[in-house]
Amino acid sequence: MVGSGSGFTTDTHKKVSVFLYIKYSMQIVFSNDKKVDIILNSTSLALTYQNIYKHLSHVPVPFREWDSPYYVRTKSIHQIVEKLIRYANKVLVKIDQKLCELQDQEYLNNLHRIYEKNYNGNPDWLDFHEHIHMCEKTRTEQANVLSIDYREKSGMLEKPFNFDWLKNSTTKIQAGDVFVHWSELGKTPYQYWTNNEPNDTIRMRELIKPWLKLRPKIMVALEDIDTLKNVRVQEFESWWSQYSEELCQYWNIPSWTTNNIFSVSIFGRVPKFETIITQLKNNQKPVKVLL
Repeated sequence: MVGSGSGFTTDTHKKVSVFLYIKYSMQIVFSNDKKVDIILNSTSLALTYQNIYKHLSHVPVPFREWDSPYYVRTKSIHQIVEKLIRYANKVLVKIDQKLCELQDQEYLNNLHRIYEKNYNGNPDWLDFHEHIHMCEKTRTEQANVLSIDYREKSGMLEKPFNFDWLKNSTTKIQAGDVFVHWSELGKTPYQYWTNNEPNDTIRMRELIKPWLKLRPKIMVALEDIDTLKNVRVQEFESWWSQYSEELCQYWNIPSWTTNNIFSVSIFGRVPKFETIITQLKNNQKPVKVLL
């Protein structure tokens, strides 16, 4: 903003202020034409998003019902598994309903491997994969976050991840924060460990992925979130210390700490995030994100 001693007239000051506001803001448009402002931070990550959304602002958001946090929170494990079976049928995968409802991790790991070997860009595979993840969590573990994800539509606009973006990273997210998190097609070291994957470094190299690409998702926190809440830090770090150095060398990254794994990069804020909650609860969905 322009200071009071800048020599600008009041009218000029207003014009500059408006210009800066437009330059550093975006809008989420819902299916009923309700608009919610995103105020971008003055960071390189925010500028990267601004440049990406010059293109994505022309693309409808491929919002699926399970992108809403209220999708899982209102469903039983039985209902989630029924959805998993529906998507599995589309990609010709047979599901053991009982093992899924028991949240048998070994069986769910096998379903992950089927996805890894067969994913070919077909969005039905992504729906299948997301519902495997939903089966692995309880409703209380699902973050209260609006997720806007263009998936395969954003492929050409994905960027190599810049580790400088971690300078604005945190594990403490406030309601209304706009952020992006790790979203590789693999598992974090913590997910790998909690999913009881084998202590095999070859398998780790195949499945454990650091943050390599910026997939331009937009995540809006609808409540305060501590990403380290309920994380078994000491147990995990005891296990991870055996492999972290080797995996860092393999991926040519400087470090891979618990904080790295659970941090998100904040690039903006939605001052009226309560409006998003109301829209989602009224079954309105985001249809576009505009500059």
